[in-house]
Amino acid sequence: MGHMIRAIIGKDHVIRSIAECWLVEMIKLPQEFALVFLNDNLFDDIEELYDLQNTCDYPHLNYLTDSVIEFLKVNSFKCQLLYMETDYFGGYGTQAGVIFENGDIKCEPMHGDGTVNHLLRLLGVRKQLLKDEFDTLELYKYRRMD
Repeated sequence: MGHMIRAIIGKDHVIRSIAECWLVEMIKLPQEFALVFLNDNLFDDIEELYDLQNTCDYPHLNYLTDSVIEFLKVNSFKCQLLYMETDYFGGYGTQAGVIFENGDIKCEPMHGDGTVNHLLRLLGVRKQLLKDEFDTLELYKYRRMD
């Protein structure tokens, strides 16, 4: 079974604000977190609004453009935001992400095994007994963005 998502995760009150402003679905997660998918419509809307020439080069984050970075910086003044991408099928694939805080990138984008759990930990997710941070937030339920 595969897992292929692009998501923005943060505290639910901030994600709710993003969802309402951009007319996208918010998904509530445990521990007062929530996510919105960076689906094609939201991506296109962000690109159109910010209209920045893409100069960044993060090969493991295909949709992390200058416009998306600016969007995440603006929205990270209210709380930390995690942007993540996963692409797995049959147990093989990639994961990558970055955290934004106070209008800036908190740590450089990273990729590789354990990246999402590490970034979720930095975001403040407290893992449950016998679960990692990914499973604690029940992200396994969202294998695709549709």
